[in-house]
Amino acid sequence: MPVREFVQQLPALLGVVVGVVMTYLLTAWGERARWRRERRIRWDADRMQAYVEYGNSVKRVVHVTRRLAVTRGLAGASEGVPLEDGLQELNQANAERTARWESVLLLGDAKTIAAARAWHQSVWQLEFFARGMLDGAEEWSRAYAEYEAARNEYYRCARTSLGVEGGELPATVWPPPWYSRYSAKVAAELRDAADADSGTERTAVPMPIPAPAQPSRPAASAPRNDPENVIP
Repeated sequence: MPVREFVQQLPALLGVVVGVVMTYLLTAWGERARWRRERRIRWDADRMQAYVEYGNSVKRVVHVTRRLAVTRGLAGASEGVPLEDGLQELNQANAERTARWESVLLLGDAKTIAAARAWHQSVWQLEFFARGMLDGAEEWSRAYAEYEAARNEYYRCARTSLGVEGGELPATVWPPPWYSRYSAKVAAELRDAADADSGTERTAVPMPIPAPAQPSRPAASAPRNDPENVIP
């Protein structure tokens, strides 16, 4: 009788055992998946910070090289810097970039690391111009274009590493649409000032940005979205 009762209860006992095992396995699997998810989120945040800080440090190096290039007559549209001061700033910026590079090596994926290395190697070429080891305005422009291409590739790889969607980075458009509009307006003002002074002692026109033209009607009555009231 005890053996018969045990055999009759065996399916129920097996069901309990299987239930306990399955509960344990599902719980362990869920905890492991949660741990992996939390670790990925934590590393993604640290990786993004490493990418951003490294990018900022490289751009600081480039900012100093551009100012030195202006001083050496290789570039424009920026403010120059005395050579001694600029070279000191460049050394400091390079030290910061080197420190930030270690975080990218530790946390970045292989493609982003390769793109970051190509990026700062393109910046080295700009440094050679800034330090007077290379010369030529056209060569500087070519080197700067190579730097921009390497920068875009770095950010493309970094976005892919972080799972950021949105495709390729859009190309930089220069000059923007408003630039030509205000450039034409400034040129017209210069011509008007020259015509007004013709036949008399010519007055120097303020440069590079002349005073904005006075509106033809009272400002109070002009609509707020009137382009003539926009100060460039």
